[in-house]
Amino acid sequence: SMPRATLVMNPDLRPTVILPVKPWHVSKSRLELGSTGRKLLARAFTLDVLAVLGRSSHVGGVVVVTAEPELLALRARLDTRFVSDQSFALGDGLNSAIAIGLGSAARWRPKSPVLVLPADLPTLTRRVLDDTVELMSVHDAAFVPDANGGGTTASWGATTEHIKVDYGSGSAERHSDLGARPVSDADLRARLDVDTVDDLATARRLGVGSRTARALSAMLSLPAVLRDES
Repeated sequence: SMPRATLVMNPDLRPTVILPVKPWHVSKSRLELGSTGRKLLARAFTLDVLAVLGRSSHVGGVVVVTAEPELLALRARLDTRFVSDQSFALGDGLNSAIAIGLGSAARWRPKSPVLVLPADLPTLTRRVLDDTVELMSVHDAAFVPDANGGGTTASWGATTEHIKVDYGSGSAERHSDLGARPVSDADLRARLDVDTVDDLATARRLGVGSRTARALSAMLSLPAVLRDES
């Protein structure tokens, strides 16, 4: 794999990360916790992933594609580019949101690789992210299968032209058919996208980021409020 120093020394080789973020109140619909709990966790997952990106020496830039008003309000405090995406507010426009982000990345850092990362990876750490970038960076196009094997978490392209993007149910097979290389030996913490309460239990065992830990504590102390299906 590419020596760590190369990615650190040459800023052009560090990827632009595309982070599509669904509005928190319509996010995580399969998480059986009530609407307040789902929104709290979706928010915490996103802020934990942004914190990891901010600490990584392997990230050259971040493009957040979102219609989440609170996240758009935070943009001045975060060292990232924001692209407001209204299509996300209408159902699941994940692939269109990613396309918007890739367009922004191509204009901003045209010579650099790109990394699409979901915002629901609460067990991701800086070290795991950096190791995953190194595993992917030897390929023109690569992806990380999710913990269940059928879906995809991260996707990589040596440029915006190289990346293969077709997210949704069963995306691992489609990404493979499109010519992207599966990086199956990535750490579980880069593969665990949290969609269900079982995923959440696994995440707690692996260890979650500080925002997610705080949200879970709040939920345990206010269980009645958070299970209310309002």
